[in-house]
Amino acid sequence: MAQHLLLTVAAVALLYVNADAQKKREIIPRDSITNKYCYQSISAELPASKAELRDKLSRWISQNYDTLKSKYTTLSEVGDSYSIHDREALPGRARKFVEYDLSVDLKEHRYRYTLTDLQYAAVGMYPLEDKMATDKRSDFEAMDTILRRIIASMEAALQSEW
Repeated sequence: MAQHLLLTVAAVALLYVNADAQKKREIIPRDSITNKYCYQSISAELPASKAELRDKLSRWISQNYDTLKSKYTTLSEVGDSYSIHDREALPGRARKFVEYDLSVDLKEHRYRYTLTDLQYAAVGMYPLEDKMATDKRSDFEAMDTILRRIIASMEAALQSEW
């Protein structure tokens, strides 16, 4: 009887630990098709033309990304599509980073962004979906804060009246 009770308690504890790990990984949204971690959105109709959006985005990129100061930053522009690869440090954590790809596509009075290909860099570099990447809730929360700040900054620049 005691053996069955011990097995039952162990099974419940294992389910709890697994459920807790799942909750950690739900902090950052996932793409519904690929199941990769991904932030994405399409803007509502904006008063700015495509040329004005291009100018705003170019100014935002030049204010926030410098390929000369960071070996991790790469920028590319093909037509009305912009791609940024960069790395941000997790605050208060020595040598822990999140790397990401941000793509922005412009249309007349609209834009679409996708922030994906998230990589966790610490001792090694792992896709965030990989089990070798961090499993700490605090790391996921810090990455989510950083990535949402980047998106909010970009959206504020594109939607501003300036």
